[in-house]
Amino acid sequence: MKDKIFPRLGYYYTNELWYSKAYQTLNVSTRELLHCFITELRFSWKRQKKKYNNISDISFTEVQFKKRYDYCSRTYLSARDKLIEVGLIKQIYKGGHGRGDMGRYKLLFVDGVMLDHQRWRKYPQENWKGEIPKPKNQIVGVKTQWKKGESGRKKKATLLKYTLNGSIPPIKVDPKKKKPPIKVDPK
Repeated sequence: MKDKIFPRLGYYYTNELWYSKAYQTLNVSTRELLHCFITELRFSWKRQKKKYNNISDISFTEVQFKKRYDYCSRTYLSARDKLIEVGLIKQIYKGGHGRGDMGRYKLLFVDGVMLDHQRWRKYPQENWKGEIPKPKNQIVGVKTQWKKGESGRKKKATLLKYTLNGSIPPIKVDPKKKKPPIKVDPK
């Protein structure tokens, strides 16, 4: 999967965004993911003014992020969650239901977004942790997980019939003991 990052294009961060509490709380990997979302913006010129066409249809996948920056999956997810928490992006569509089905996000700090939709301005007083997507119930491995209070230790020994040190004698003869010689009839 190829990302559409063009080296000659860029984005101007306003001082209002740069010095906001929402932006200043981001770590390096989260800022890199934010910039990846920005590079997915497409614009057109109308009357000598730049107009963004896809503010609500931005997608930059975990695979693209891992390939570009050599981070792990958890870094992508925690960076995305932080961006949602501080109000810089909003998830529009979850995705992940099949091949090519990507999550879609809306950037809430770009020119063209109404002021009352720019959540990042209210960040220290409000956060949007409740909108962070959570995985559905885990289906695989539920029966084999340890229950509360278990240590993972087997309650009964499983090698009783093959052990020499247990209370039950082994089924086979001990190989260390000598066998009685076989008598051969001279006839």
